[in-house]
Amino acid sequence: MRPSVILLVALLIVSAGVLAAGCTMPGGNVTAPTAPPTGTGTPSVTATVTTPTGTETPAATATTAAANATTVATTTTAAANTTTTATTAAGGQATTVDLTAENIKFDKSTITVPAGAQVTVNFTNKDNGIPHNFAVYTDSSASQNIFKGEIVTGPATTTYTFTAPATPGTYFFRCDVHPQQMTGDFVVQ
Repeated sequence: MRPSVILLVALLIVSAGVLAAGCTMPGGNVTAPTAPPTGTGTPSVTATVTTPTGTETPAATATTAAANATTVATTTTAAANTTTTATTAAGGQATTVDLTAENIKFDKSTITVPAGAQVTVNFTNKDNGIPHNFAVYTDSSASQNIFKGEIVTGPATTTYTFTAPATPGTYFFRCDVHPQQMTGDFVVQ
């Protein structure tokens, strides 16, 4: 996830916390988030809200971890004293792909997803009595898999969930049962 997106998410969470705490003037008592540190450490952003009594209460924390991990945003409101936590993929996006296998071929030859996204593939096998699956590999040699879905015999529907590679590029997907006929490009942007 880009640092500017992290800052935006943190700012939105802080704004919601400030408004829930009864403050109506935007920015009136909010400390601006700092830029994430550079280097190899885990970047994080923390903002605080000053309550009417003068004590400081953490209002929001947004932390991103290394590639293929998760981003966690936590909001604590002083007035209601409640905490809400939202978790998304490292790419900051959840992506859903509908993929169908029919007549021993996929209905898509290219699938494009954001880097690091949590990918959900709604897989439908329409081939009666024929097994298929969906698998993603680093390249067409299929020597190193990124994700390998369970084989299902049609007609059947299943859902596969995995995290897309954090590095943009063109990867390879196929049906492991029919590796020559059922293939495509898995593009990560």
